[in-house]
Amino acid sequence: MAHRGFTDAQIEAFMWIMKTSSATEAANRMLVSQPAISRMIKQLETRLGFALFERHHNRLIPTRRGTLFYDEVERVHLGLNHLRQFAERLKHRAAGQLRIVSMPSFAMAVFPAVSAALAEQFPELEISLYSFRSQQIPEDMIAQRFDVGITTDTRPDPRYQSRHYRLPGVCLLPAGHPLCAKRVIDLHDLQDETLVCGEPDEQTRRLITQALTEHSVTPRKIWTVSLGEMATRLVANGTGLAILNSVSAFDALRYAVEVRPLSFDIDYTFQVILPLEKNVEATIAPVTQRLIELVEASIQQSIDTFSFNPDATRQGAP
Repeated sequence: MAHRGFTDAQIEAFMWIMKTSSATEAANRMLVSQPAISRMIKQLETRLGFALFERHHNRLIPTRRGTLFYDEVERVHLGLNHLRQFAERLKHRAAGQLRIVSMPSFAMAVFPAVSAALAEQFPELEISLYSFRSQQIPEDMIAQRFDVGITTDTRPDPRYQSRHYRLPGVCLLPAGHPLCAKRVIDLHDLQDETLVCGEPDEQTRRLITQALTEHSVTPRKIWTVSLGEMATRLVANGTGLAILNSVSAFDALRYAVEVRPLSFDIDYTFQVILPLEKNVEATIAPVTQRLIELVEASIQQSIDTFSFNPDATRQGAP
């Protein structure tokens, strides 16, 4: 491959000199003579239009431009190596690679366990897990950067498949809190309590704020956090109460918290996004189907644990 007049051999010679600080060692690594290395470097400098090294007593000292050029060469070289390795894996891999992107709540509460279960059933499967903000995920799925996306952005789009779900909200209480004596938490129980909530534009936070306003309930204070995991830890430390979806609450049982259902509706809606069938790799289709089954099982387990009506979750096509 040549680009803008320089060759792979010239770039390789340059990289070996930078790595070893020796033209002789570079020649040994490339199995060529030292004069050949020197000739390639001079040709590269001529074609670049600037010096890569200064010569001092038979030593090659990188110039500032040479150092900057090496940084970029190394970045591109690493990228090319990654592409070669990825292509090799695609050629030999049977089960494929599953790329999952999720909003943080499910990324933390569901996918570590789900991925482990998938890996047992599909031992050759390579899994990549990413956590992005919900608003970003639909565009990433449209661009086919991932195989599965989970987001609270429930807008349908003809460029992907959707499965819609709804989860009930539940209340997390510090162990020993007086409200732990109640079986169900009423909205007015939140009066003068410290609430730990998501960011102002987050789905559950908006519903909580609306309900508090409509019923003239005034918490003592509201703490704002970016992640449900942070809310759980704050509740466990006795900072306040939090309202989370049932799946996140089920995961929160690892901590010293109590969970109670709500007498008012704080529904948590989301969608699982899949590529259109024509864009699904054949080896990935059964893996994706099993992933959906495991996610739905996690949803149902969380609902059953907190004694909710099984009909509290819904699924349907857009």
